[in-house]
Amino acid sequence: MRKAVRFEVKNGANVIKAAVSGGVLSLADEVDTPQFTPAEMAALVDESHRLRKKVAVHCHGDQAAREAIEAGVDSIEHGSFMKPETLQLMKAKGTYLVPTLMATEYIMGKIDSYPPALQAKARAAGAARSDMFRNAVKMGVKIALGTDAGVFPHGDNAKEFALMVGLGMQPIDALRTGTSNDADLLGIAQAVGTLEKGKRADIVAMPGDPTADITATERVSFVMKDGKIIRNGPVTPRTAAVPDDNIDLPAD
Repeated sequence: MRKAVRFEVKNGANVIKAAVSGGVLSLADEVDTPQFTPAEMAALVDESHRLRKKVAVHCHGDQAAREAIEAGVDSIEHGSFMKPETLQLMKAKGTYLVPTLMATEYIMGKIDSYPPALQAKARAAGAARSDMFRNAVKMGVKIALGTDAGVFPHGDNAKEFALMVGLGMQPIDALRTGTSNDADLLGIAQAVGTLEKGKRADIVAMPGDPTADITATERVSFVMKDGKIIRNGPVTPRTAAVPDDNIDLPAD
């Protein structure tokens, strides 16, 4: 395990990511089964942090997530089946949750195109992740935005904001997941994540107020990178990556 981490870092890796539980779109495993032993997980985290690299883990299952959090990973990607006790451990440890809600929405929007075994895993993960996310928000778990783009087309990433708000997060907090929280998780908050003197002038703008209508983030009209204007209109049109009736909204 340590040798693998050193190899990746030597070849330029800035973050170490490991798959510590099964996946939704993989045929050979159950979605929530652990794939690392606690000793392997501890070695992975220790070696990565010793080399000053962050550790992110793909993880759907509760047991695998708990063992990864106890080992000291920096973030859990997905976390579909995490129980309240595990979320409480995340909060205590300061571990970030990256829920990738958009990936689930896209998969569920084309569920019939997958083999039956994958359909069953996707439905189980989709049903569990909404309650998990609501609980994480209520408990105050640190949350960052990451979408698993590639599972769905690049360019629809901003739809993650609306999904977060639809599951109970305040719009201003959703915006923070993709700005200051992401910068903090990645260890680059000294340079990006907020608009402050001395930080990079990386700015996007859109018509309207995203704290009142979070979908405004899907209509970006202005982009500045390192102080250079990359785009200045027209407004990006909204597209529907999944049917509107497939979005999982919180129960009344």
